[in-house]
Amino acid sequence: MVRIAVCTFRQERHSPVSVRFTPSGRALALALATLFALALPLAARQPGAAAAPAPPSTAATLKRAGQLIEWGRWKEARTLVETQLAKSPNNAQLLAYDAHIQIAFGNTHLALREAHRAVKLDSTCARCHLYLSEAMGQKAKHESKFFALIEVHKIKKQLELASRYGPNIGDVHWGWINFYLDVPPVAGGNIKDAYAQAQALGQIDPVDGLIAQATIDLAVGRPAAALAAYRQAATRYPNDPRGIFDLGVTLFHQGHYVRAARYLRRARDLQPQSTLYAGYYAATLIHLRHHRKARRVLAATQPLHPDSRLADYLTAKALQSIGQDFSWARRLVAAYLAAPPEPDQPTHHQARALLASLG
Repeated sequence: MVRIAVCTFRQERHSPVSVRFTPSGRALALALATLFALALPLAARQPGAAAAPAPPSTAATLKRAGQLIEWGRWKEARTLVETQLAKSPNNAQLLAYDAHIQIAFGNTHLALREAHRAVKLDSTCARCHLYLSEAMGQKAKHESKFFALIEVHKIKKQLELASRYGPNIGDVHWGWINFYLDVPPVAGGNIKDAYAQAQALGQIDPVDGLIAQATIDLAVGRPAAALAAYRQAATRYPNDPRGIFDLGVTLFHQGHYVRAARYLRRARDLQPQSTLYAGYYAATLIHLRHHRKARRVLAATQPLHPDSRLADYLTAKALQSIGQDFSWARRLVAAYLAAPPEPDQPTHHQARALLASLG
């Protein structure tokens, strides 16, 4: 499942996939906290009639786009959805998913228009309400205190509708988890409810449920519990790369490169389509001084993803960290700069800063 950023009041999504460069939203969260004298009441999420399933062609498009995003290939997902949307401009589900993608690229106003239109086209579309809530959350970052307060109420209403029409959609549960983590307690934020949503998600997708549990653990300052949840996902479901990768990348960021390599290699082997998995595995090999292996990983990855060069950046950053082979690192950064970055990856400004540090 894709982790949905519905309310962007926090600095980060607490995913272990860490090339995170989003501006802090803590100031807005603190400002909101001073505004709420009473918590917004938690609305009961009554089951409602489920929307009709998407046509096979739409379902296939959405599934493929979701896979591409999971693999860190947002640009390809955008192209795929926009191509299909040009053929079916009144397709509510495609419009809603395009809104979700546009948010990642910073096109909040376009996303809002698309999501509102999607809801008008199909008022029982759960994902339409979900991605409208996400667009509203993004917009709230730039509002005054008064309008941000109003947006929280509207965001919650859209999440309630998403739950009514799609109670078994994993991303809807992620929407609530992010809401409960991002919003101050007096506005409806509630760690206990976030854990309850993670448990419900686990009934739909056990691996995603454990990842959600770890996300909440990190949010409340329980890194050991988060690591245990990732490990549980990796050991219980050894053929699902998501938990394996999250465990590996967590160990990577803790500097445990020998232990990380085992999991990152396994994730890469299970899902070679992922630029994230390959990139972190290559960077781990650099930290272990296995340069030839890292070169082979990059050589196998680059032809598959010529327009997504995260692996180049991560490898160059690792070379800089250990102080070796700066000439290769400079070539890797140059390759990264030759293509627009994916959302939530280092900007060209950051890449140029890395290049400057390489001499």
